[in-house]
Amino acid sequence: MNKKLKIAVNLAIFFVIIGFAWYMVASVGRNNPQGGRTVEPDEPFDSPYAQIATFELLEEINRFDLYENKLFIVAGQTLYILGTEGNSLGSFPVGQDVRDVVVSDGEIYILYPISIEVYSMDGQKIRYWEARSNQSDYCSFTVFGDYIFVTDAANKEICQYTTDGFFVRFIRSPRGFIIPSYSFGIDVWNDTVYVSNSGRHMIETYTLDGDFISSWGSPGAEPGLFAGCCNPVFISFAPDGTLITSEKGIPRISNYDRNGNLIAVWLNRSMLGGATTAREARKIDDKLFVAINNRITVFQTIEIE
Repeated sequence: MNKKLKIAVNLAIFFVIIGFAWYMVASVGRNNPQGGRTVEPDEPFDSPYAQIATFELLEEINRFDLYENKLFIVAGQTLYILGTEGNSLGSFPVGQDVRDVVVSDGEIYILYPISIEVYSMDGQKIRYWEARSNQSDYCSFTVFGDYIFVTDAANKEICQYTTDGFFVRFIRSPRGFIIPSYSFGIDVWNDTVYVSNSGRHMIETYTLDGDFISSWGSPGAEPGLFAGCCNPVFISFAPDGTLITSEKGIPRISNYDRNGNLIAVWLNRSMLGGATTAREARKIDDKLFVAINNRITVFQTIEIE
């Protein structure tokens, strides 16, 4: 066999091996719930919710919050205030690349990758401060009492401030936060901080002083487990103190007690508009508000006769 022919044969074998390897990886990704590509199991699903309304905005929604029966929605570079029936109550401009919005004690907090702004209800900026590090990449935040807890996807930590902007401490997971993407949700209930350690498929809890309390969660596609590379993405509390989680890959919105016991899966992929994107959700009374692309979709609990 001459040299040119030998090179051609070797190249052909190499490409056959590469093609087979790609096929196997793709197959595993489609069928393995722990892979990057996941497909929702084709099983019957009875949701306790039915869609009742949709409010459409001009641009895709970044984040939103629900406060005193009002929706505070950031879409593009505008913060919109809507009533829970979709009626407009006002708007004002904000900066680019808003990561989160939280309303507390009549003030509107806006999170950016390396800064926080605070506005009055009529859109006047009243406070501003920058992150402790230029290398920060803030993801999500929550306000509780006199404190703000911010998740930093770059530094894999929680940064605690006072609501006046004074730095308090860094909070780091004893296991280490693994955050492969912007899946670093956080909220507080009853003096306990809940945060998504999404790369570990867990929820971790901390005191307001940053001391680790406990963790729960396991990987898997079944209800009550967290699938894919990094879930849950969003977390928030319902008014009754139960935890709402939102996942990507196999998109679903679920409800847990504060010890991590699954109460119910509320919405599945088809109810969340298809695709594989996690959807932020907030609940008040018997209504669930979900951001889907440029819309707020409203679901209401179904009365069982």
